Amino acid sequence: MPLRNNLMVYIRFFTFMAPMFITIATILESALKQNVKGILYITGALFTMLLGNLTSSSFPNRVDPTYDPACNMFDTGAGGWGTLYSSPAPHALFYAYTIVYMTLGMFINKNINLPIFTILILFTILSAALRITAPMKCIKPIDLMIGYLGGILCGLAWYVAIYVAENSASPTLDLTYFSKASSDRETCSLGKRTFRCTKADKN
Repeated sequence: MPLRNNLMVYIRFFTFMAPMFITIATILESALKQNVKGILYITGALFTMLLGNLTSSSFPNRVDPTYDPACNMFDTGAGGWGTLYSSPAPHALFYAYTIVYMTLGMFINKNINLPIFTILILFTILSAALRITAPMKCIKPIDLMIGYLGGILCGLAWYVAIYVAENSASPTLDLTYFSKASSDRETCSLGKRTFRCTKADKN
């Protein structure tokens, strides 16, 4: 029984901290590879979350008074998004934006990175399952749906904007994840060439 309880604690911790881990990972990736992909991703994420915060009060949905304080990583005040207003669900908004923005390039360029795609989907499902059920009861199904829809639209809009900028430049820039310029499946081929060997005389 203690092992089971400890396992759930770890699952909850990594699930709820995943957005921060993802953000840090994108910053480190950009620093190591000396590109601006992480900065562009985070900029889009900030705009998405800001939009969610600004529109939350326009929805009639409210947070359950018995919700767990662990539902919110940051304190937004008693009458803020996540403490009073429940729609769009913050985590759903973030994950939907992240999945669309990070993986759209995979399908466009037929460069599927299955581990990354699987991890993002897994954390999205875990986060929803933990937050929607007791004992946490952070949100309701309608909050999830609104969050996913908003995240998908924001992720799609931001990706299209960056994709157009990326492909409008000459030469083509490398701004989006899994673009043609940064394919993880780069191959090297000699092509159809014929080589002729000659023996040198030793005098």
